Amino acid sequence: MSDNIVKIIPQDPYDKIPESTLLKAQIFLEGEIQCDFIETKNSEIPMFIDCGSNFEKILCPVCGKELNFKWWGETVNNAYKSMFASLKTKLPCCGNIISLNELKYQFPCGFACWIISIINPIGPIKGRVTDSVQKILGVNVRIIEAHI
Repeated sequence: MSDNIVKIIPQDPYDKIPESTLLKAQIFLEGEIQCDFIETKNSEIPMFIDCGSNFEKILCPVCGKELNFKWWGETVNNAYKSMFASLKTKLPCCGNIISLNELKYQFPCGFACWIISIINPIGPIKGRVTDSVQKILGVNVRIIEAHI
């Protein structure tokens, strides 16, 4: 059986949230959303937060060209060698320097030091719920929808 996971991450990949604050957001979500379960994870360094089998392609945010998955994998591996001290990279298509977090992932993906995962939610997670989570966490968030 497959699962749908809504992942809530910060806009800023280096943003850190105390466990107690993540727990407050989790408790709020558990009262607002019907789902199998909700879990949180914190990390000292950014993690790549993917969209599972929805991951189709990566586009340059500057020139719009499709980027090769092999190039992307090598670039992420090189960034990991420095424990993601920087996500900046030179794009092979147009030579611009941008963050790996700024690439146009289709479907959306990103990098983050924390994540809230909502497993098999019933209905979309947006609007008032997203606004409330942002207030609890004190940061702007992104939604990653994964299918595994």
